[in-house]
This record gives sequence, C-alpha cells and structure tokens, in this order.
Amino acid sequence: MSIPQFSQTHIFRGSSLLLLRQHGLYVSQRRRNGTAWLETEIPYEELLPVELEFAAPVELLPSWLRLVLYSGVMLVSWFSNYRLHEPGTPDNIVAVVILMLTLGGLWLARRYFGRTATLATNRIRLSLHDRPGQRAALETFTEALRLRAHAYLREEYAQVNPLGPIELQLHRLHWLHNLDVLSEPELRILSTRLTGRPSLEPLKLMGMDLETPYLN
Repeated sequence: MSIPQFSQTHIFRGSSLLLLRQHGLYVSQRRRNGTAWLETEIPYEELLPVELEFAAPVELLPSWLRLVLYSGVMLVSWFSNYRLHEPGTPDNIVAVVILMLTLGGLWLARRYFGRTATLATNRIRLSLHDRPGQRAALETFTEALRLRAHAYLREEYAQVNPLGPIELQLHRLHWLHNLDVLSEPELRILSTRLTGRPSLEPLKLMGMDLETPYLN
C-alpha cells in the first residue's frame, strides 16, 4: 500500500514534500541546492482543523483597461500602416509581435506562478503553488490528511473507561467533538457509557448547580 504524499518542485523556490506518517504529517521544503529550510513532523493531535485555501494574484490592471490599451495599440498600428500606404511594414509587425508575446507572457506568469494554494492547519500554514495540473492531487492529499487525522484521534482518544478518571475523559470527548472527530450523537453515547447519565446538563436545586453525580 502506497503512502499518501504530495510533492512539488518550483524553478525558483525549490521543492516541497508532504507525507502522511504513522503519527503525524511530515513536511520538508528545500532550496534549489537541496538544503532543507523547513523539515518537521506535526503530530495529528495538533493538526485539525485542516483547510485548503486558494488565492489568485492581484490584478495589476483591470481587464477592461487591458482591453482598451490593446485596442489602442492595434488602432495606432493600423492607422500608421494606412497613412504610409505600407501595410505590414516590418517595424509595425515587430511591434505587434512583441505586444502579443508580452501579453502571452503575463498570462502564463499569472496562471503558473502567481496563484497560490495554502494548506492551513492548527499548527502550520504551508504555501504552495496552485498549478492547474496539480490541484486535484493536492485536494486528494488534503482530504486523505483530514481522514487520517480523524481516524488516528478516534483510535487513540475516543475510547472510554468508566473505571478511569471521568472528568478527564469527558474533557477529551468534548475536545474530539469540537474538532468534528465525534458527532453530537457519538458524544452523547460515549458520555452516557462513561458516566451512566443520559444527559450531562448540570443538576440544579433552588437555582444552584449541584456537583455532578456519576452512576459508575
């Protein structure tokens, strides 16, 4: 069975590797020469919640202004050719080609270098590049990370023992519920199994909260 992982290489910033290990998320980010500037393993207990955020680069020029500039350059080029009765002169052709290459370069730079994807966790925020060909793989890895963290916390912390310290275990169950590891019905079932009470609402007498009695 292959270990879920996600890797990415950038021409300027080096490489990133995310790997799901037995007890946590391994993160390695290296410079172009191979030296690591970030290498750590984050325990699953400290990861949740896990979110994936996408951000586009700031527009340097509004689309309508780019269209106006492009149209203006084309009109100037056409008018110059018309007045000189020399359509398609080399100078004007070169100007149009340079303009098209510049616009194409800006589009490629925005598409492949300006867009960012951030893997946000409770412990760390990892900035990656949002490449169209890798977005599905990154989303799949993020979901696998979330499921692995949930499964790990269930296995390690969702067990209850009525003969053990009850307050500590109740606190742990509420912690799992706040992380969406346990649903509301699961929290009630485990709490009842632990305390013997169908409800954890404090008992009141003459407007005062009584110390919570447990039936075990």
